[in-house]
Amino acid sequence: MDKGIFFLAVSQFGIAFSFNCIMSFMPFYIIKISPYDHQQTMIWIGIIVGATSLISAVTAPLWGSLTSRFSAKMLFLRGIVCNGIIFLCMGFTSSLHVMLLLRIIQGGLGGVSTIGLIIIASSSEKERIPEHISLFQNAMTVGQLIGPPLGAYAVTLFGYHAPFIFAFFVALVSSIFCYMYVKDTPASKDEKEAPLSLNGGMIWGWWLSIVAMVNLTFLPSILPNILRDFHLTDAVAINYAGTIMMAYTATSVLGNHIFGKIAVKIGFIRLIKWACLITALLQVVMSFAPDVLSFTFVRMMQTAFIAAVFPLVLSSFAGEASGGMLGFLNSARFIGNALGPLMATSVMAYSNFFVLSIVIAALSVLSLGAFLRART
Repeated sequence: MDKGIFFLAVSQFGIAFSFNCIMSFMPFYIIKISPYDHQQTMIWIGIIVGATSLISAVTAPLWGSLTSRFSAKMLFLRGIVCNGIIFLCMGFTSSLHVMLLLRIIQGGLGGVSTIGLIIIASSSEKERIPEHISLFQNAMTVGQLIGPPLGAYAVTLFGYHAPFIFAFFVALVSSIFCYMYVKDTPASKDEKEAPLSLNGGMIWGWWLSIVAMVNLTFLPSILPNILRDFHLTDAVAINYAGTIMMAYTATSVLGNHIFGKIAVKIGFIRLIKWACLITALLQVVMSFAPDVLSFTFVRMMQTAFIAAVFPLVLSSFAGEASGGMLGFLNSARFIGNALGPLMATSVMAYSNFFVLSIVIAALSVLSLGAFLRART
């Protein structure tokens, strides 16, 4: 494999790790410093956790378009460095308003993964694009796997400031790898962006990808509530949260790897269909889990199926899409990352986990149906 592609994935791992290092304890920290009541605090958690991804969804296509005028490598590098600085700043504020502002600014810089995808698409042979995108996706997923438990353990050992500082240094090291090893792709000043269209089910594929990301990202923001129902609180709950996130992220890596290997033989559409249907079923089953171990087990099975949906949809368009179109498709990742916690905390503020599970399962089935109709 090309060394530049490998270290591009390594750099993306660093960013994913830095983000997720703080996500396992962020809801706990917001609860700790919040001056508001339970319902208002739950809304604040959803807004703060989801703000970065929501803004990134808007800016992702812009970052894709910028590669037609500026160096893709330098855009990627500067995005990593700026994110690292914001991680450091977040570790030294106890104001929910300041934290929200920093998360919004971070969202504006959140298009670096779009740049990474564009570098892959422009520097890989067409038949190897799915393999390289899978590597890129798995690098992010491994960062999501390792980050939560280390962040949780750092909080219990050294306090809330430590993970933010650690995240900053990981981002710094990632930027060094990017500078040394990632190959640049020349800007194409005369590139003509193809207009977005419904051809090939792109719009419904984009929407299905959003729902897939909601399935993957809704849980961390409500884990304090879930674990409290299982009679786990304080430091014990924080450690459990990190372990649960590590466990289901591990199965998502495995599922993504397996599905990527068999996709050509079985077919993208068939894999996506069964992955979404099984995910919806397991979401409902998870709401009936009697203890934390069975809850974790069902969640691990669920993420093993749903994790491959986004890269499978993306890979089907990567070889033919322009930078702006790749940015549009990649924006599904950010919108899903934002909608996941926002939806979860909003429903849980006024209802319960069973109702939330029904809502997510219904969205999965309905979006799958629309996608299948557009593709057949």
